[in-house]
Amino acid sequence: MGDQAGVRYSQGHKDIGEARRFSWEYPVPDNDFWGDLPYSLSRNVLQSFQPEKLNRISGHFKSGEKLDRTVKLQLLARLLQEELREQDATAAAKAAVDSRLTFYDVDYTQWSAVWLAITSIQKELGQSVEAENTMRMLHEKRRDPANLSHLHSLASLLLARGEYVEAEKMEADVKVWLDGVLGKESPQSLSARRMLAEAMWKQGETRRRDAECVLDEIRAIIEKMGSGQYAVYQEEERDMLDKLAKSLQEWQWPAD
Repeated sequence: MGDQAGVRYSQGHKDIGEARRFSWEYPVPDNDFWGDLPYSLSRNVLQSFQPEKLNRISGHFKSGEKLDRTVKLQLLARLLQEELREQDATAAAKAAVDSRLTFYDVDYTQWSAVWLAITSIQKELGQSVEAENTMRMLHEKRRDPANLSHLHSLASLLLARGEYVEAEKMEADVKVWLDGVLGKESPQSLSARRMLAEAMWKQGETRRRDAECVLDEIRAIIEKMGSGQYAVYQEEERDMLDKLAKSLQEWQWPAD
C-alpha cells in the first residue's frame, strides 16, 4: 500500500510502507505552511494536539498561507503555550477534590508531547539555552525513570554547542537504552552512535581511533538492515553516515 497523497513522512515522499506505523512517523501535510519546516518539528507540533483541537486550529495551516518562517514558528509557539494553559484550566475544573491538579497530572503523555514540540521550536529559533532547560525539565519530570529519550535530544544540543565530553557521557547511556528498547538497527540507535562518534572525534587526536571504531560499527549495522524491520531506512542511514565521515575528515581541531 502506497503512502497518502499530499503528505510527507520522515523520508519525504518516499513510500515507506508499513514503516508508517512506527511511533516516530506521522503524516505531515505537504503544503506551503509546513513545507519549509523540519519534519521532526512539524510532526512534534501536530502530535501535541488532540484530533478535535487540531481540526479547530487547522485554519492557521492553510495550504495557501505564505508566512515568513520565523512568523510561523512564533505562531506555533503561541498555539502550544495556549494549549498548556487551556489544558491546565480544564484539569483544574474537572478535579473533584483537588483543584490544584494540572495538565501534567491528568494526561502526562500529552503534556510531554506539547513540551517536546515547544523544545523543537526553541531549537529552530536558536534558543539553545531555553531548549536545554526545557529538555532537562522533561527528563526530571518523566514518569518512567528508565526512559532516557529526552537525554538523547539534550545530548544533541550539547554536541552542537561543543560540549563534547558531557555529550559523549550522556549519549553512551542513551545508546544502551535505545538498543534495548528499539534495537541496534533502529534509526534512533544509529543516531546515538553517530553522535558518539562525532563527540569522540572532536575531543582531539587521542579519541580519533575510538571514533573510527564507532563509525565502523555503524557501517556493519547498516549492512545488516536490508532484511530487517528497519530496511526502509537503510539508504538514508548510509547517506547520513557518509556525510558524517566526510565532515569529520574535513573538521579542523582548534589550535592549542
